[in-house]
Amino acid sequence: MNRTSDDPTPFRVVPLTTDDLEQSFELVTRVFVDGSTLHRALRIDLDLYRSYLRPSFDAMVAEGLSVMVVEPVSQRILGCLIVTAFAPPVGGANHRFAPLAALTSELVARYRQKRQLRPGEAALVDMGAVAPEVSGGGLYKAMRDRAHHTARKRGFRFVLGELSSAATQHVVLGRMGHRAMAKLAFAEFEYQGARPFASIKTPESLILSEGDLR
Repeated sequence: MNRTSDDPTPFRVVPLTTDDLEQSFELVTRVFVDGSTLHRALRIDLDLYRSYLRPSFDAMVAEGLSVMVVEPVSQRILGCLIVTAFAPPVGGANHRFAPLAALTSELVARYRQKRQLRPGEAALVDMGAVAPEVSGGGLYKAMRDRAHHTARKRGFRFVLGELSSAATQHVVLGRMGHRAMAKLAFAEFEYQGARPFASIKTPESLILSEGDLR
């Protein structure tokens, strides 16, 4: 990472590059397994999640839309926002992740009933993670702002987000004013005769948000 250690600011939001893969991957996967209600509902452990995610994680970072927060003195990564060009989900998910893939596919199908996008029109915030010790310090919104700027410069018209936590729904829908374009209640979603996410009480629904970039 080409950053100086004498920056006076408490943190810096910078592009996430392939040079930062290992530290960013470690943070994202640890935060998701520890904090994601979706992964807890499916009893996904850290090793399984890392082996499943790694190929797509590397590919998304290589697109050059993702950002991270670093602490200037230690150069430690405090947060990551993984952003990718939006594309409809495809099948073939690992069977342990199949309910999650089906949930996402249904959410996107509901969104596409309202808007049909051409390739290159929308960027998707696929994952956002902030280290627990600095959670609530404004890092998530700072990363969002930087990522939106990058996506705008690349010609995207919209930014989408799959909001699975009350915190991100508050920031993105409340503070940033994005639209809730599709909603799917966890308690009502069925997969192969079961309701795998019925244990999630807060928030009540997975939301696909949309914001304008132009």
